[in-house]
Amino acid sequence: MSHSTAETSAASASGGEDLLVPALVALDADLGATSEDVVRRLAALVGDAGRTAGADGTEDLARAALAREASSPTGLPNGIAIPHARTAGVARASLAFARLERKVDFGAPDGPADLVFLIAAPEGAGSQHLKLLSKLARALVRPAFTASLREASSAEDVVRLVDEVLAPAQPKAPAAPAAGAGTADGAAAPATASGAVAADAAATVDQEAPVASATGARRIVAVTACPTGIAHTYMAADSLVAAGERAGVEVVVETQGSSGATPLPADVIAGASAVIFAVDVGVRERGRFAGKPLVSSGVKRAINEPDAMVAEALRAVDDPRAERVAGDGGAG
Repeated sequence: MSHSTAETSAASASGGEDLLVPALVALDADLGATSEDVVRRLAALVGDAGRTAGADGTEDLARAALAREASSPTGLPNGIAIPHARTAGVARASLAFARLERKVDFGAPDGPADLVFLIAAPEGAGSQHLKLLSKLARALVRPAFTASLREASSAEDVVRLVDEVLAPAQPKAPAAPAAGAGTADGAAAPATASGAVAADAAATVDQEAPVASATGARRIVAVTACPTGIAHTYMAADSLVAAGERAGVEVVVETQGSSGATPLPADVIAGASAVIFAVDVGVRERGRFAGKPLVSSGVKRAINEPDAMVAEALRAVDDPRAERVAGDGGAG
């Protein structure tokens, strides 16, 4: 197969943003044998497109992304990798994408990756850019989206697919008010009885304010966070919510990411049966959860094994020996 990188530029449909353009897409490409090779080649695409800052911008981007890989590899199940970095070496928030002819190991538990997105954010990126970047990361946990990337026939097709997941949600026709419906100011409907929410609007407080379940079903509250706060934080949140849906449990997640965070309401925490911390950094104001049964791990486990974490949290509810969240000064 050939290495295809179109040298044209196109504005995206995502509110006028152009995080990804055809010149930043490499289809059916051999970018080397190692994750470092791939990261450096994708960083070079960003630099060649004029999106890095200074003479050493491309190297700064590659170095920052590789440092992130060294601390926690970004390979995910199903052949995906999302190396990412926030650095002053990036002048403009950007994505670079490769569909690899030769798969490369990025540390995923199920094997090497063939779909790789390099997420590049400036050090002072605004919250809107960061929200768009995190929205892409969330889309990568959806099998239909990754399947479409594998089937795309051109760089322009890839840009269109990404634009579609980044595009602002279209307003829907008003519906008759119902129990648990949105507020008069247009807020979206809250969680259903099982804890599920409308498609592409997981029960995470940065998107919608969570609302207490009207049923007697158990609720799990969770916090997800990673050092960069662009990708894993949000993918972990969506994975936990989906696992809760499969288990018939309401899971409400506070994402402590780079695009901001809205703390879980006190009544939502009070009504929770257990807590999950899927974090690679400290939890802000953890004393809010004091006394709750706790399951804790690094953020990637919530992406790779969300069902197991939800099951462990449910078992902890009934286990008097289970770890519990200590106050801010405690170890729990």
